[in-house]
Amino acid sequence: MAGEALDASRQPAAPGLRGVRRPRRGLVAIVGHIRTSDRHARAVADSLAEHGISASFLGRVDCPAQLATTIAHEDAGMVELFLASGRGVAFLRDLLRELGRVGRQDVSIVVHRLT
Repeated sequence: MAGEALDASRQPAAPGLRGVRRPRRGLVAIVGHIRTSDRHARAVADSLAEHGISASFLGRVDCPAQLATTIAHEDAGMVELFLASGRGVAFLRDLLRELGRVGRQDVSIVVHRLT
């Protein structure tokens, strides 16, 4: 997050995907508390980096407003969320509302469920 130069440009689409542009900046976060390792989330962040997407692992987050602000500040085009609690739907609803508030309705969200 901090100290990295941000590239807000988008990478060209892969052949056969006209008009689709891949995000160049992604964030990975775990939502909620559960006794589990964060190795899955870290592996996704590493995989994104290996494929040319600048990715940051945020760790555990509990506040949709704070996550939306971070997404806007980092100019992220996508976020991968690992849900580690039963309140995932409420968190996602609040996150979508907060992303609208900060003017970032264009962010792609991928949801994973940790058990």
